[in-house]
Amino acid sequence: MPEIDVSRNERYIEIFKKLVDIYIATGEPVGSRVISKTLSNPLSPATIRNVMSDLEDLGILCSEHTSSGRKPTEKGWRFFVNALVEAADLSALEREAFLELTKNANGKSVESILETATDILSGLSNCVSIIMTPTINAKIKHIDFVLLNPGRAIVVIVSESGVVENRLIEVPLDVSQAILERATQYINSKLTGMTLDEIRNSIQDQVRCHEDGIDELTQEIVESGIEIIEAEDGGDVIVKGRSNLISNSGEIGDLRNLLQKLDEKKTIKNLLDRSLNGEGIQVFIGAETTSFEMFGCSMIAAPYGDGGAQNKKKLIGAIGVLGPSRMQYGRVITLVDYTAKLLGNLI
Repeated sequence: MPEIDVSRNERYIEIFKKLVDIYIATGEPVGSRVISKTLSNPLSPATIRNVMSDLEDLGILCSEHTSSGRKPTEKGWRFFVNALVEAADLSALEREAFLELTKNANGKSVESILETATDILSGLSNCVSIIMTPTINAKIKHIDFVLLNPGRAIVVIVSESGVVENRLIEVPLDVSQAILERATQYINSKLTGMTLDEIRNSIQDQVRCHEDGIDELTQEIVESGIEIIEAEDGGDVIVKGRSNLISNSGEIGDLRNLLQKLDEKKTIKNLLDRSLNGEGIQVFIGAETTSFEMFGCSMIAAPYGDGGAQNKKKLIGAIGVLGPSRMQYGRVITLVDYTAKLLGNLI
C-alpha cells in the first residue's frame, strides 16, 4: 500500500481526531460504529473501518485483537499532539484558582509559592505535577550551620532572591553549636555577593591553605559544607498529586514502580532539565520520557523564568505534568503554560 499523507487527507484527519477524542473521554478502544454517529458528514461503518485499517498499517492506530476497536499508538499520540491539538481556554474555576495564588503570594517564600502552584496544577489536571525549584546559582545572602544532633547538622543556604535549600551533613560527634556558629561566621564573612560556584572556587582554596588561621575543627565543618554544596548543586524537586495516578491506573503499567520512580529526584530532574533546553512547552510521549517509557506516560513541561524584565529573564526552573498518554493534551498544555508564565511573574 502506498504511504498516505494523513495530514493532507481531511477524511483521515476527521476520523482519527474523533477516535482520539472518544478514546480520551472513555479509555476504551473505539469502533467504527461509534465514530460514524459523531461525524459531521456521515460515512458508513465500512468506510470508517477501511480508514482505520489504513491508519493501523501506518502505525498510528493499534488494536488488541481483530474484532476490537482501535486506539492511538505512541506514533499516533505524537501525530495528534504535533498536528491536531489546540490549546484550550482556562475555565472560570481554573482562573479563580490561579488568582488566589497571585493574591496570596505577597510575603511568601519562593518555596511556598512553588508548593502552592504545584498543588493547584495537580488538582486541575488530575495528574501528577512536578516542579524543579530554582537552582541556587544566584548570589548567596547567607549560609548557616545548625546542629541537629550529635554527628549531624543542616546547612541552610539562602540566596538573595529568597530561595532556601537545606542540606544534611555529617559532622564529628564532639562538634557543638558554638563551633558551627564559628563556621557560619567565617563562611558568611567571605561570601558576600558570591554565587555557589564562586564560593567553591574561592573559599575552598583559602581554607585548605590555612590562610585565615581558623582552627582545624572549624575548617573541617566549612569543608564539609562546601563539599555538600558541590555534590548536590541544583534545585530540589516537588511532586504533588501521586494519588491521581490511582484513578488512571488502568492506563499505566506497573503503578507501584511508577510511584517509586517519582521518588527518584535525579530521574525527575533529568526529565525536567530537557525542558530547559527547549523553548516554551515541551511534550514528551512514551519512550521520549526516558525513565517513564515503560509506564505508558506522557509529560508536558515548560521552563519558568526569574521575573526579570522580558529581555533579561533567565530560566531558573521547570514545571510539568505527568500522566497517562490518554490525557487531555490541549487543556493540560494550557494549564502548564499558564502556570509557568505566572511563576515567572511571581518569583
